[in-house]
Amino acid sequence: MPRTRTRRSQRSGPLRRRPPSRFPVLAVALAGLSVLLGAIGFQQVTAEPTEPITFVVDEGLPYGITQQSVEAAAEGIGLSHRPFTLHVVGRDLEWSEYSDGETGNADVMLSIADDPEDLDLSLPDAHRVAFSGEDYSDHYEDAATIRETFVNNRTLGHGPHAVLGAGLTAADLRFDGGARTPLLWAPLAALPMFAAILAMYRWLRRRRQERARYRAFGEAQLRLARAVLELETLQLRVDVAAALLEEPEASGPVAGRGPREQLRNDWKRVQDLTWDLARTEQGLVADLDGTVSPLKARTAEELEADLGGFAADTLDLKRRTDALAQAAEVRSGHAGARSVLDRLALPLLQSVDEVLAHHGRYPAEARALEGHRAQLLVIAQEVAAGAGPGADAGVASMDGTESGIATGDQAADLVARHGALLERWNAVEQEIRATAAQMSQHVNSPKTLPNAATTGSVDEAVEERARVRVSVSTAGATDSFTELRAALGLGHGHRMGPLQATERVLELIGRHEGHGNPAPPPLARGAPGAARYGLAMGLIPLLLALGAGLLAASQIEDSHIQYGKDLTGDRPLAGLQVYGDPGQLAGLVGPGDHEPQTQEASLDLGYIRERMAWSAAHNEDAALLPADLDLTVALLPAAEYIDYVPDPEYDHRINIEYWDLLEAHRRVKQDVAAEYPEVLDSETGDVALGQAILPVWLLDDGSYAFSYALTGEFSVGVSSRMGAYFFNGTKPMVYGREDQADVSIGWWVAYDLKDLGRTMEYNHLSVDNVSPAAVFWAVSVSAWTGLMTVLLLVLAAHEAGRRRQGTAAVRRELEGLRSDLNGLALGLDLSRLDLVAVLGSDSETGGRAEQADQRLYESALVTAWREVMALERLPRREQRGAAWESRVRHVQRLVETLTSQRADAARRTDELLSEQRFGA
Repeated sequence: MPRTRTRRSQRSGPLRRRPPSRFPVLAVALAGLSVLLGAIGFQQVTAEPTEPITFVVDEGLPYGITQQSVEAAAEGIGLSHRPFTLHVVGRDLEWSEYSDGETGNADVMLSIADDPEDLDLSLPDAHRVAFSGEDYSDHYEDAATIRETFVNNRTLGHGPHAVLGAGLTAADLRFDGGARTPLLWAPLAALPMFAAILAMYRWLRRRRQERARYRAFGEAQLRLARAVLELETLQLRVDVAAALLEEPEASGPVAGRGPREQLRNDWKRVQDLTWDLARTEQGLVADLDGTVSPLKARTAEELEADLGGFAADTLDLKRRTDALAQAAEVRSGHAGARSVLDRLALPLLQSVDEVLAHHGRYPAEARALEGHRAQLLVIAQEVAAGAGPGADAGVASMDGTESGIATGDQAADLVARHGALLERWNAVEQEIRATAAQMSQHVNSPKTLPNAATTGSVDEAVEERARVRVSVSTAGATDSFTELRAALGLGHGHRMGPLQATERVLELIGRHEGHGNPAPPPLARGAPGAARYGLAMGLIPLLLALGAGLLAASQIEDSHIQYGKDLTGDRPLAGLQVYGDPGQLAGLVGPGDHEPQTQEASLDLGYIRERMAWSAAHNEDAALLPADLDLTVALLPAAEYIDYVPDPEYDHRINIEYWDLLEAHRRVKQDVAAEYPEVLDSETGDVALGQAILPVWLLDDGSYAFSYALTGEFSVGVSSRMGAYFFNGTKPMVYGREDQADVSIGWWVAYDLKDLGRTMEYNHLSVDNVSPAAVFWAVSVSAWTGLMTVLLLVLAAHEAGRRRQGTAAVRRELEGLRSDLNGLALGLDLSRLDLVAVLGSDSETGGRAEQADQRLYESALVTAWREVMALERLPRREQRGAAWESRVRHVQRLVETLTSQRADAARRTDELLSEQRFGA
């Protein structure tokens, strides 16, 4: 146990207890959920059916449909996501079968029977499909679609493949069992990932804020500890100063109870604040350690607020302590009084120098202000002379005689002299304030102060300028400027004294030159500009996502929009052979230079390929074939295969009975297979895959008409159009007549193949029956989450990159500051000659003001040098962040001011030497 307490007490820093955050766990869980949903969705969308479809086929069915032929057609491709049985019958279904679902052992029953009075072509008969245990009317569309697929394939000359197509359509409609649309899975997977990234982003921000908060608490603890350690020393200083102020010898201008009582009251406030903060620290540490009871423990919000308040109070304590110690030094005549008054004078003198740079605007006030500046420097120099080294041996009295006063009398004399100097200092400050006020009145105009709102903004700007000026003069270190002035009784209610007056002059000059429109200050957190930026970052992705949703919804408003898709077929016709006698066609065609001269010559593979390629190149809606295809053009005398009559409505068409067409297709396959056996699949009797037969009906007058192309492709898919338009076969167009007589049959074959390629590409298509509203919301949510995820990642990367680049740039600036300080340090001797030896010899103050000016310049130079060394010695991990960059900026501004001051002294020296050498 003692060892445990020792380890606990030796822990450094305030990071004693950090409650475990749930954000990382939540982010990991959400990311895992997103990956899981994405994997499930990918598996669902890309899943291929693996379960076989069982076909039960009655005997004696037409079109070559047998148990063996259907199983042969289904081998390897008759698959479903869930297994089921399809029973094929040749009779009409009974009421109990399609209405009550009494299908025996089959899951689906399909009747291939037909009603001679109703060809079942335009409106498929849903009564011919039954589902086990269900009424067909509950799934009317599914039943009609399955029947339609069978009829379409039968129209194309298929038998066993017509049954297979119906089975595959049933598998898609009834036995899929999974949501396979990306419209569902994309938002499902995107939302958790977005939430995970958002949670992680917020955790990282909170973690960074927490570290900053605990680091600030540690710094506050250190400030409090130093204040406690210095409390006795500070009390001794205050008691000594108060005792000296009580002695009769100190009956000069500072005598009385005012300064003494003020020192004691300030000491009492510092003491009370120190002990109050010590008790507050104990409570905060107990909360951070978790040793306080839950009933007394602060909430997270209270703890954060109290930590911030503790840091601010310790900073205020440090300022009060520093101010009280410095005020005691000045009141008691201590040797450190010189540096204290130098610290008060430096920012004011820098501000006055900038005002004097505009002396052309107000020459009279500028001359007066220059005189006030010299008086202030003289006072600072008198303090340095009266309390500097050697003062103990003998101090020059006020009347110039040498004094050998005793130690007690000497101390009282120093207190009196410093009191008088403070009164003179205060008087000079009032003169500076009055002169600066006159300058402000000269600059005031409707351009700079048009209304009360502008006046308020000027006051805020002046306050900020004065604060920055004081901070820069100390290279960013914590200063006690206002507290010190209050402790010394300076200012008479003005927090920063004449500094605010001179800074007002500079602010008004800047506004007058900018026509009353100063540059806007940097936007703080929560400012309107930041709010607008955040609103834009949230609104733009939302608008883009809604636009994407509207676009997607508009694209599917037509349920068959996919039929307008771009064709991608790139395969030329693989082979060509002719069945029948081409001589029955008209002999000569048009006299084209590159066209074949006979119909027989036009039935050439090269020519047809050329025509197809030309059509694909010049027609956006055309393409080559999607797969290799060997074509057999069957030239068939129409009288031997079909009964046809001229169409009563269109002269260029003929009419063929549907059943007559089906019988003709069966005979064409048999006749062509007798000469080219590779055209048919021997096991199914249908056209083999990769083969096609194009029946051409040769009419008595030498004209011809194209029937359906009989291919190995069979119609499958909920929305396939292959074979859907029976009238293309029952009402074919007639070619070779009148104005079309000079167009070769080969040209028309190429044209027909273009349509065949389109229907082949459209096969296997499935248009999802989703509403435009569902698509709109699915796409909008997916797009929004994706855009926000990318935006968060980009913002995080940008923020990290910006911090890295900003830190690197500030490091380079710090290296440049060391070089600038080296140059200023090397020019110190020349600066002393210019400012003290040359300008001081011609000064009305006998060189005392110039000596003080040089001393302040060297003091600021040492401050800047020490700050640069401290910044460079910091660990690399601490050389980043806003606080570090701010310190570098303060040093930079201080070095710029010192450089300007050095250049101004050199300029004035050159002017003085030139006047002395050549005369005015």
